[in-house]
Amino acid sequence: MTKTFYRTYRPKKFGELVGQKLIRLTLEQSIKEKRVSHAYLFTGPRGTGKTTTARIFAKAVNCLTPLGERPQAEPCNKCASCIAVSLNKTLDLIEIDAASFTGVENIRQLTENINLAPAELRYRIFIIDEVHMLSKGAFNALLKTLEEPPEHTIFILATTEIHKVPLTIASRCQRFSFQLLSLVEILKKLSRIAKKEEIKIDKESLEMIGEAAHGGMRDAESLFTQIVSLAGKNIKSEETKGILGITGRDQEMKLLAALLNKDINKALANFENFLKEGIDIFLFSHRLLDYLRKILFLKINSYGAKIMKNEISESQIASLDNLAKSISMPELIDLMAKIVHSQPAIKISSFPSLPLELAIVEWGLKDSNQWPAISGQHKDISESEKDVPIPSVGSDLSKVESVEKAKKEIKSKEPTKSSFVDLKAVLAKWTKVLQNVRELQPALFSLLKVCSPVKIEDDTLIISTPFKFHKDKLTDGKNRTMFCQELNKEVGIKRICVIQDTALTKTKVNDDEMLDQVKNLLQ
Repeated sequence: MTKTFYRTYRPKKFGELVGQKLIRLTLEQSIKEKRVSHAYLFTGPRGTGKTTTARIFAKAVNCLTPLGERPQAEPCNKCASCIAVSLNKTLDLIEIDAASFTGVENIRQLTENINLAPAELRYRIFIIDEVHMLSKGAFNALLKTLEEPPEHTIFILATTEIHKVPLTIASRCQRFSFQLLSLVEILKKLSRIAKKEEIKIDKESLEMIGEAAHGGMRDAESLFTQIVSLAGKNIKSEETKGILGITGRDQEMKLLAALLNKDINKALANFENFLKEGIDIFLFSHRLLDYLRKILFLKINSYGAKIMKNEISESQIASLDNLAKSISMPELIDLMAKIVHSQPAIKISSFPSLPLELAIVEWGLKDSNQWPAISGQHKDISESEKDVPIPSVGSDLSKVESVEKAKKEIKSKEPTKSSFVDLKAVLAKWTKVLQNVRELQPALFSLLKVCSPVKIEDDTLIISTPFKFHKDKLTDGKNRTMFCQELNKEVGIKRICVIQDTALTKTKVNDDEMLDQVKNLLQ
């Protein structure tokens, strides 16, 4: 059975804590000078050592070894008190999870017995984790105890959301703010664990774990445990990428470079490759934003690189600094805003990749004319087809008059004989047609992915889409010409008529709203 690293290697004394140096020194000094407070408030992100520090402090103030015989007021971890706290086998250490201990009655039960003298230790320690989860009545009950606490009682409150803790509570505590750990600090501890456990792991894998933890030591150790349990004790970067559900840095940098250079085709082609690998799209959008955030810091001032050293390696800083030169600050902010706005839609969309794809397309089309330029590589089918109008057909497929009108307008331009191609033949070749389009222009392929052939009338393929944005783009002359060329090559049909089906739209309200917003921005 694989060890749980964050439990096995949980610090047992102040000197083993990763980061939080100022907090550690302050607590040690207060113990040495016997100026221990009756209440502490530990705040900060999850996994940064709040509860661990609270338990070490509980051991240190109750340690039976005289202060002069233990360095820097550290717990000796050998006396009966230290062992009892370490093994959680003492009635004088009460650790409460406020998420399940929220009511006023719960706090009253706690405070009713608070005047009782400690059974074993010098102090009775109450550690209340996620204290912000307490109800208003519970906070009021706790407040009275904090105002007049017994001398033998110490409260340590821990929270990740300090803004939810009433000021009346916070003002009666000594407050310590825990910070996110730097990448260097996380990597040092992971390396020590790997050495002790005789695990062979490459540098890139360690860095990926450290970055995925986002400054939380517990998260980093949990991820490391997960990877070891699946990959064994000889870990390569490819295995780490698969387990963490992330793409390789080189591929991400290529997509990022294409995006900053507004190369839509290349950016979408790279994104399509990531989709084939089964990436988590929301996590990918988060990583993309994280890269852009780092570029933002690098562009702001000369201290950007110094800040980034806490999060990523120097080689990555150099790569991002180079990319930062290819985009202006206003453009960078605009790109970040587009990706941020796409994220809520990714979670609720029936096509999770679509919001991010549209953000990429919208960004690339801004202040450019890429669609006609890209499509211009392909010759038009005929001069007569170039002028064939594609009218706006109603959303109800049963509106035969609109379809008939479209057919008459097409016929008036170029009379044609009725072909024997039926819808089954088109459906059989549809995937092949889309594959051809993807190779020529990924941006157009992204639009066609959510379209469906519905019927054939007089050599015209009628295509339905639930989105007005897609209809408008597909009826654009250059895009229509390219698609018709591939359609003709595979199934012998030269004309299309694109309609919007509102019946489909009603079932995709969130997508439609999002697409309308994008279209308004593009106008």
